[in-house]
Amino acid sequence: MEEFIKIFKALGDETRVNILLLISNRGMCAKGIARHLEISEAAVSQQIKILKDIDLIQGYKIGYHIIYDLNEEKINSSIKFLELIIDNEKTSTTNIANLKCLNGCKHMKCASNNKIKEEPIMKICFPVESNEGVKSIPYGHFGTAPLFVICDLETNKVKSVGNGDLGHEHGKCQPMKALSGEEVDAVVVGGIGAGAINKLNSMGIKVFQAIQGDLEKNLEAFKENKLKEFPSTHVCNHDGCSH
Repeated sequence: MEEFIKIFKALGDETRVNILLLISNRGMCAKGIARHLEISEAAVSQQIKILKDIDLIQGYKIGYHIIYDLNEEKINSSIKFLELIIDNEKTSTTNIANLKCLNGCKHMKCASNNKIKEEPIMKICFPVESNEGVKSIPYGHFGTAPLFVICDLETNKVKSVGNGDLGHEHGKCQPMKALSGEEVDAVVVGGIGAGAINKLNSMGIKVFQAIQGDLEKNLEAFKENKLKEFPSTHVCNHDGCSH
């Protein structure tokens, strides 16, 4: 496991990925790599050392030059490891499918695993125009809401946070940035685009359509299971945006 962690950590650097892509076509010396990537040989040598330390590349001498090539065996083993994670029917000495996430992850795939009990919804987020507590009115669109009011059903506490992604490009809402990192279990809103729904769902956050009335009325409807959950294919028609 540790070796794969080192490999995937190394792949988090763009230059190292570019080196791998470059030498996947044919072997190349450090000078040639530097010329193609338009960086210094010293920078290439530094990245090559890291890639060699984790056995992703190998070098062999031809004349006065050392030619670097992919270590296909190591790359193939890394691919198989990823396939093992994706395919929850495959098993190894540790059954990847049965591993529980850390920190009470509520990712939809974890929640759907019948070995992991889905946690009840406790924190509900309402996009609003102004903070009037539970008397606030749900806003018509998630991404352009100035504020979010978060209601904790367990403690009955109510707090508000500003939209941290208010100036985002159309259709490119980043929900967690908008929520300023606040952890919530559900969002209740008048309108929302499919992109934001899918991003929220991928983090285990359900999205429901608000009804007419204030937050208090919507909370009552939620507790009575009367709120409709938005499908992932929902098209938002807020101000004719259709995204």
